[in-house]
Amino acid sequence: MADEDVTKDQTTQLEWRGNAPVSKAFDDVYYSAENGLEETNFVFLSGIGAPDVWAGKDHFVVAETGFGTGLNFLATWKKWEESETEGRLTFISVEGYPLSEDALEEAHQTFPEIEPYAADLRAAWPPAAPGFHARSFANGKIRLILIFGQAAEAFARLNASVDAWYLDGFAPAKNPDMWSDALMDQIARLSHVGTRFATFTAAGFVKRALRDRGFLVEKTPGYGRKRERLVGEAQAPQDLDPQPTTRPEWADLGQPNEGSVAVVGAGIAGASVAAALQARGRRVTLISTPERPCASRVPAAILSPRFMRERTPAAEFFTSAYAYSCAFPAYRKAWAEVPGVHQLPKNAADADRLDEIRTALHWGNDWLSAADQGFLLPRGGSVDASLALEEVCSSVPQTQMTVAKIEKAGPVWRLLGEDGQVLTADIVVLATGIGTSDLLATDDCPELRPNRGQVELVGADAAPTLPLESIAYGGYVTAETAGFRTIGSTFDRMEAVSDSDHEPNKDDRLRILAMLDEIVGVKIAEDVVERSWAGVRATTADHLPFVGPVPKGGEARAQYAPLAKDAKLRGLGTPPLHDGLYMLAGLGSKGYQYGPILGDYLAAMICGDPLPLPDNLIAPLHPLRDLVRTLKRSKA
Repeated sequence: MADEDVTKDQTTQLEWRGNAPVSKAFDDVYYSAENGLEETNFVFLSGIGAPDVWAGKDHFVVAETGFGTGLNFLATWKKWEESETEGRLTFISVEGYPLSEDALEEAHQTFPEIEPYAADLRAAWPPAAPGFHARSFANGKIRLILIFGQAAEAFARLNASVDAWYLDGFAPAKNPDMWSDALMDQIARLSHVGTRFATFTAAGFVKRALRDRGFLVEKTPGYGRKRERLVGEAQAPQDLDPQPTTRPEWADLGQPNEGSVAVVGAGIAGASVAAALQARGRRVTLISTPERPCASRVPAAILSPRFMRERTPAAEFFTSAYAYSCAFPAYRKAWAEVPGVHQLPKNAADADRLDEIRTALHWGNDWLSAADQGFLLPRGGSVDASLALEEVCSSVPQTQMTVAKIEKAGPVWRLLGEDGQVLTADIVVLATGIGTSDLLATDDCPELRPNRGQVELVGADAAPTLPLESIAYGGYVTAETAGFRTIGSTFDRMEAVSDSDHEPNKDDRLRILAMLDEIVGVKIAEDVVERSWAGVRATTADHLPFVGPVPKGGEARAQYAPLAKDAKLRGLGTPPLHDGLYMLAGLGSKGYQYGPILGDYLAAMICGDPLPLPDNLIAPLHPLRDLVRTLKRSKA
């Protein structure tokens, strides 16, 4: 099905045929009427040889064609825990017709033995937004990458190495796209020698398609009324003709890196990547510099997405990051007691834009609902920033050090402190905001623009006419956290940063209060403000963060100089990168919204795990894009 149709049936409840839920789109059952859980265990788990197949593995990756009610995922999670393996499981699945939470709950009621897992899945269920939705369970031991969209196109955007496949689309006669040559090509591309598969069908064309792509295929007894099914493994998986990547050659991520990691910067960006690395079993040290101002020390943060009319990789990122942060386990204790965000229009034109967005999204009332003005985001809201930051990095080893310089010393990196302290690590991640340029050579650091922001704190009862939930209107008001409501924020571009930029001023307070009065219609006297806070954010020219390996800027400039004459030129080779050096910066005012998913993305990149963001987002987030853009524009 086409992407634009992905969400149309999102809020449709299930139909039932006896004990089996039925898809309206394909008039086929999601699982056997006899016993769906027993069928899953027989066809898929036994079909790939679980739990023996993952015994002793540090990390095992299962991919599935057709998430449906999530029964296969939940059964695999249960089996994984029962097997008491010490490794990690990543489960990747694609779904073209995502169900509503109510429909999931209805289907899950049939199987009380998986209810603890099913409840966690439903609590983390994303909106029916096309694209990648990564989720983490069981303290990071279980990861789900759920992709909403057409199967072949979805897997074409996936960066992963799969250890086992569940081929579980609806019957080939009713849903041929889930058994197409294009999808089979992607299955081969993402497999390696020894990758196993299992499927309920024994259709001849499925057997031939897999054999043609290097899989050993065996017919075995089927479940229930099905006489036969197919199982097997890849002997020489052949990349026949996968959909070519649209990623430019300069957007290379290098090779995964082994060894210890030093994460410099203990704001929400650094804390998120450090926690994500530790959850993957890596030895991590998080380096904080308490005496240096940090934008993450804002009193409270609001989680409200940036909406775009256009369907672009950036728009997909904004949605995925928002939904990920709403389900981020480390934020659970930090949420304001009153949930939700009321998105208000700034003016008449903005009202039309918000109405257009609400109509187009089809998210369902649990994620977006109508209001007299704008709309409500029930899953958004406000978090106590200090509590959220504390929870994210609570189990990560930390050390205090003012890093003045980093340098490569043979196979390791040396971090030199201002006080003479020296630390070494195999890998360094710079999550130092606007201070990143102080630690990188000028040619190596993409442009980070300082942006000053000030917020005002008032007592929870200072403005009784304000709604209790968070509101966003160009500015914002958080719900009550720690007895206060935070009103923000200014966005002032600066040429350079001075100590005074971290000090609040009266003019900005008046601007913030005037905007609240003008758009929301709520007056708050200046003397009612309890205190102000100011900080400097790192922003980028295109409003997307820089995430990935740090390039050798001088060499890269020479290598890609021909792009100044022909911006579409290919064949210039992969970029020169600093081995074991990465950066995560430029989150702007959305640190608490972008930090969690980008920390996970960077950790997956370093560890060689399946990436929780699609292939066509690598270039828009890559640190080298700034230099490439500059070269291309120099032609004009």
